[in-house]
Amino acid sequence: MAETEDPESDPRWDAVRAAARRRVPTPPGLVERVLRAVSRGRRTAVDVPGEAGRLRVTEGVVTRLAATIAADRAPDGVRVSAVAVEDDVVEVLVSVRFGVVADEAAEALRRDVTAELARQLGTATAVNVHVVDVHPEGS
Repeated sequence: MAETEDPESDPRWDAVRAAARRRVPTPPGLVERVLRAVSRGRRTAVDVPGEAGRLRVTEGVVTRLAATIAADRAPDGVRVSAVAVEDDVVEVLVSVRFGVVADEAAEALRRDVTAELARQLGTATAVNVHVVDVHPEGS
């Protein structure tokens, strides 16, 4: 069996290392949104209409359901890091394996999670997928 080369010795990682050294500013309003989310506790995220009335689904349930769907549907080389509901939008944070086309993988996962949430909840839910990290092959 041939010995595999350390993926971090690949010169293409230089761009990843350079990006990691740059300071990323805190997005405007992030602290306020986090504090608002903490202070409001569990609130209804989705009202699902049904034959016998309306079902109210909390953010926690939508978050857990979306996390399960995202983990099950994640393409090869994509790991789900976190899932949250913020301002009625499901936010999915992922890490991609070095070499995976991040935009394509994120879009495929967004489509799959959106479709499956709509199927299970019976109503459309907005989903965003954000690539927040790159990991080496095999890890």
